[in-house]
Amino acid sequence: MSDDVKSRLGEFSARLESDDIDVVRGALDDYQSAQADTRWGVDNPYWPLANEVRFAARDLLGQPPSGHSHASALTVMWHLAEEEDSDLIADVLVGAPDDEVRENALLAAGTALAEGETPNRRLLALITAMVLDEGLDVRDRRDAMRALDDLDLPEVEDLIVRISESPERELQVYAAGYLATPLRLRVHRDRVMRLAESWPEDAGWEAEHIREAVEGFHSTYWKDTELDDPVLRKAHDELRFPLSDEECLRVFATLLRSEDPVAVGIALDHYESSDGLRRVLEDAERAEAYLPEVLARARDVLRRPMSPAEVSALNVIGARHAEPGDADLLLDVFTRTDSDAVRKEAIWMAYGVLDEAEAKNERLIAALGDLIFDPSVGFYITKETAIRVLADSLGADADDILLRALREGEPKVQAHASYFLVRTGGLDRHRAVLEEVAESWDDQPPQYPWGQNPIELIFGKPHSVHWEGHRLADPDLYRAHKRLRAPTVDESYHQALRTLLESDDQAAVGIALDHWWSPDGAVKRGGEEAREPERALVLDRIREALRQPPSPAALSRTYGPEAKHFTALSALDVVAAEESSLLAEVVEAAAGDHVRRRALDAVEAVFKDAEEADLRLVEALGNVACDETVPLNDRVRALELLDESPGTNAVDALVRATRCPEVAVQAAAAWGLMWEEVIEDHRAMLEELSASWPVEDAPWEVTRVRDMLNAHAVG
Repeated sequence: MSDDVKSRLGEFSARLESDDIDVVRGALDDYQSAQADTRWGVDNPYWPLANEVRFAARDLLGQPPSGHSHASALTVMWHLAEEEDSDLIADVLVGAPDDEVRENALLAAGTALAEGETPNRRLLALITAMVLDEGLDVRDRRDAMRALDDLDLPEVEDLIVRISESPERELQVYAAGYLATPLRLRVHRDRVMRLAESWPEDAGWEAEHIREAVEGFHSTYWKDTELDDPVLRKAHDELRFPLSDEECLRVFATLLRSEDPVAVGIALDHYESSDGLRRVLEDAERAEAYLPEVLARARDVLRRPMSPAEVSALNVIGARHAEPGDADLLLDVFTRTDSDAVRKEAIWMAYGVLDEAEAKNERLIAALGDLIFDPSVGFYITKETAIRVLADSLGADADDILLRALREGEPKVQAHASYFLVRTGGLDRHRAVLEEVAESWDDQPPQYPWGQNPIELIFGKPHSVHWEGHRLADPDLYRAHKRLRAPTVDESYHQALRTLLESDDQAAVGIALDHWWSPDGAVKRGGEEAREPERALVLDRIREALRQPPSPAALSRTYGPEAKHFTALSALDVVAAEESSLLAEVVEAAAGDHVRRRALDAVEAVFKDAEEADLRLVEALGNVACDETVPLNDRVRALELLDESPGTNAVDALVRATRCPEVAVQAAAAWGLMWEEVIEDHRAMLEELSASWPVEDAPWEVTRVRDMLNAHAVG
């Protein structure tokens, strides 16, 4: 255990032992928050102290409630309660002061009851009484029922049956859900069906789930098919809702051993599906004894002439149970089927065959390759799966087929072939071919295999930030862009960056600026120093871009005409603190209101980290504040920045702004002068201004300035 972990656990343990209830409650809340995060696959860092957490929760529950202390303790006990906590939880439940404590107590009660071999009779009786209490709110009664979910006791089942006859539909639905598990349906199916049929169609998702449960698992591939033979049909019904494990296995064997291919297919589906045979058996392990017979029957189906049960047979063998000797069976299937569903399951079985064999079956590999190029075969079900299986089972040995797919395949096939070639290290082996195919897509990949952009996998990323999808027409610029996307930095990288920055192509300049400022661009490839060689050139391009009108909308699919300004402003944010003169120029000479406002935001960020406001920035803000061609809101914003600027450099600019004719500008500037060390130097001017301002409908600064002047006069 690291020192940091020990320190964190020590601090947490100290909080649990505090005499301050609020401190303890906060620690319990932190534990519960961390426990909630485990649903995302992370560990609870406080789990080593679970016993201490439990003891702290017990201690809080033994004291009179303080604030949310009982709610916090009970929430923790929902996860940590033990059988011995039952009476303590019962005490809290009896005296629960509000809905929150009652709800949390019931959650903790469910955990405590389930922990004991024999549930605590007092707590069980208390919850039973709540379930039956018609004077309670329906929600409270339902929460009480939930506390009994994990108890498999005759008296609990009898209670739920009784509640299923309640006139409250919400309680009916919850009770029916309890009774709709496969084993309980052996006894209560008629009751659950009757309840489900009485509910309206819009009774909610829980009701719909119960309706599905009473329908049972029909099959995977035969849902619209009914068996003709009455004996087999009866066996199918009994398989879906068996009265015992013995009956279930008997009717399963009846279907599996029949000569009806549909019956065999249904049996194979029930064996393979998690919703099938194992779910309705009380002892699911009894199904394992049938595995050899199931696999033998599936292979028997595949040896026969084309059978409807083939898809079920392939599915049940799958990659998991496939053997090298199954190759000939699969070759026959590929030869005789025209069903994409059959092909898909056969391909997955082929995965197992190839994966298990030391010497890969060349005929099977060729058959999978033929599927990729067959125009009659569907892409999404068959070709996509064949490409994946070949790549995953063969690795680099699949290169020949995947390269052929790049040259001859349809665009979607090309995209998936390129993805798997890159994934198996093919980029180093076949870079030229992959780049040629990627270039043919014109920066719009035909598919995104597994959510990945194959163009980015081949050329690297980012393309850019604000010009994504734009392909530079000039060959030299295109080559330079391609070099920027490569993962390394050397002189050729800097030459490519300069080529783009020095061009007359607005998109090329924008792409270069994006690579320069973005953390995923130059910095990711070579660190902060990768920016330095082109820094001066970048500053010039920022200056030019922000003085010019917007770029043509067609150059950027996402950002339209704002792309150029967005790119330059993003680069400006990176350099603003060190390049105050450039920032001042942009503030004063912005090409539009949006550019100016973003530049003002950059000034604010610079001022926050400075000890004294830069004089050039102060001058620029003052010029904006006094410029009658600038929107009034921006002028006031400039004055607010002067007011908030560090040091005293802004005084002259604020005084100058008080001489503007607009009351809003005067008032904002005056408010900026309301500093202890400044106000008296300008009192006469400020009082004269104050007297000239209106009394009603005046900016808020007017009132504040007058109040401040009066306060200082009294002082």
